[in-house]
Amino acid sequence: MTPPADTPDDREEEDDRGEKKKAMPPAPATATAPAGVVRGPRREFDILLRATLALFVIGLAVWVMLAASGYRNKYVSANECWRRGGGSLIELTLVREDKMNLACASGATIGDLRCGYGADRRMQPAPGPDESRVLRPYNTTGGQLLLGAGLWSSPNMSKELPAGRFTAWCDFEVVGVVKSVALRWAPSGDFSPTVKALPAGSLHDCVIPE
Repeated sequence: MTPPADTPDDREEEDDRGEKKKAMPPAPATATAPAGVVRGPRREFDILLRATLALFVIGLAVWVMLAASGYRNKYVSANECWRRGGGSLIELTLVREDKMNLACASGATIGDLRCGYGADRRMQPAPGPDESRVLRPYNTTGGQLLLGAGLWSSPNMSKELPAGRFTAWCDFEVVGVVKSVALRWAPSGDFSPTVKALPAGSLHDCVIPE
């Protein structure tokens, strides 16, 4: 009589000592993800993190642009923090001939101030009864260029002026900025365009240091 065949659960094998032990069934095969592929919650977290970072960078860039635009509207010069509508005490370097030598040419009107010459380099009618509204170019002792009106109308500037170069302290009230302007430094000289915009405003209470 033929004995019945052993089932997988009943198969036994001998170990090194000749003893029999039950054979373990093979473990089921598991699917593995290809290298570099992230599955499940971790992949979703990575996508959410990247989207959040992108939105943060975009928001930061927009904020920087808006802040820079507001700063430019508030401050009219990059070299001096002259605030539009605000006043600054400045020291100008001058010679007494500057009253006749200095002039600017531009078609712009800043408040009630403008250059003595138009964009066509022709003399314009005075905007007031005196030179207090006529813009002229001046340099500060720190080398900053500006357009000011009213320097020679200050009471302290009507007295006899020094023969050589001197300085004068003035309150400079910034009215605006002139982006396209040409400057002249001598009555017989030519007008030369500037390469940058210049702050323009009124000069008040100018005094010559004793």
